[in-house]
Amino acid sequence: MSVLVNTGADALSFNDFYLSARSCMFNLRKALEIHDDDPVLASNLLRAVVFRELNDKEKGQFFWLVNHVFGELLSDWVSAYDLLAANRVNTSEGYFKSLSVAAYCSGKPLQAFSAELECAHLAGISLLEVKMLVGLLCLQSLQNTTDINISIAMLRKYMLSLDEVVSPLVGKNAAATLNNIVSSMIEDARLLVNDPAHRETIIAASAICARLWAQFGTWVNHERSLYLCALVLNKFDQCVGALDAAGEALDIIQSNGQEDVDKAFLLLEISRAQQGLGEVGMAKEALSRADQIAEGFDPSLSKWFLEVRSKLEGKDIFIF
Repeated sequence: MSVLVNTGADALSFNDFYLSARSCMFNLRKALEIHDDDPVLASNLLRAVVFRELNDKEKGQFFWLVNHVFGELLSDWVSAYDLLAANRVNTSEGYFKSLSVAAYCSGKPLQAFSAELECAHLAGISLLEVKMLVGLLCLQSLQNTTDINISIAMLRKYMLSLDEVVSPLVGKNAAATLNNIVSSMIEDARLLVNDPAHRETIIAASAICARLWAQFGTWVNHERSLYLCALVLNKFDQCVGALDAAGEALDIIQSNGQEDVDKAFLLLEISRAQQGLGEVGMAKEALSRADQIAEGFDPSLSKWFLEVRSKLEGKDIFIF
């Protein structure tokens, strides 16, 4: 029996390819880990990625991260567009979706329209649906550098389009984008909680997000979207609605599986809502249940839990 062993130039080229692929994967993985803390380093890592050596999942991560790091975090949409354009994937609707966002945000409307056409063709959906989704993605990408009143007004207009029947692809993407927009808005210091336009638009957007996830997502997507609804409703002192949303989410978990992390955070929102309604005893009970679950969290998750917990109004009542 003979064993064939690669030697010489062939072995070297394989070794080089292996090391290059390892380095490429490391650059992308590292950029994913540190992009929010150090976007400049993340941008350098992304430039060093050898795109052709990524698998399909990694390419999707690369598209998203390029726009997030260069565009949203560094406000360098020209570099975002250039890097995406240099790594063209003719068979990916996700690529053209990201490319169109970068093109619009960098002032290249014709290139954006061309990318939208490609995306619609590859996905087998209408150009109108693609435009609606890309518009939402642009709103998400630019909301932190745009007057919040303009963002609220645009969100209200886009929500009208989401009342129409949409394809599963657009439904899922729109749900995820709405989730990100609403999550950012309720943490925005510019938000006016007593402004009817702010309140009504954001509450309605969270409800549409939940409807889309219920229609196109998994049960986990749905219950997490209801958690977002509870966050939003508590933000605007709609305590009864927050209790209903969080309770529905807990019912979904009970019926489908075990999501202790989600359950703990839902209980925090229930405690917040009950406190807002003056039901101190029930608020303490919900908080105690959340704390019991959180005892099993790892250090990073426990830190996050305590950060959210500390924001409970009247938290002096709720000490360990």
